[in-house]
Amino acid sequence: MKVISHLDKVRRLAMLRQHLDPLADFELWFWTTLTASTNVFNATLHLAGLTRDDPVFSTIPGVHVAKQPNGSYARELRGLGDVSHVDWPEIEGDVPQAIRQIEQALRVIESHRDPCIRGDRVPVQAIVDECEQAFGEITFLFEQALKGTAYENCESSPQS
Repeated sequence: MKVISHLDKVRRLAMLRQHLDPLADFELWFWTTLTASTNVFNATLHLAGLTRDDPVFSTIPGVHVAKQPNGSYARELRGLGDVSHVDWPEIEGDVPQAIRQIEQALRVIESHRDPCIRGDRVPVQAIVDECEQAFGEITFLFEQALKGTAYENCESSPQS
């Protein structure tokens, strides 16, 4: 995806989170938190030049859905694109420390996905607090990553 599309999703999901009760609406709150965080991760990877900022959509590592000249969409084999989850695929090489910090905070959020969403762990305030702290770190690091870029004060695109 394009950086502007990630930015738009992050902003819309962050606004949606404000309308959800983290415990009463845990599953929705959690998915909006995780999805916004993953979009931050991908946007910062694009900004750092570690992944491509292009209008295709990753389905699984290396497989992307791209718009065709006739307006339809088709799967294409391409290199590293958007990341679905931390370490899937792993980002290797010289990765800036701030992106590694985003990865670590995202791992904290993801660590609650299977037990609380797919498993039988009942969400409690401590889990919400841990996810909220991680999300705060992620959004702070994203704001820092946007400084000095064309996206720093950019409004979301209506086409995002």
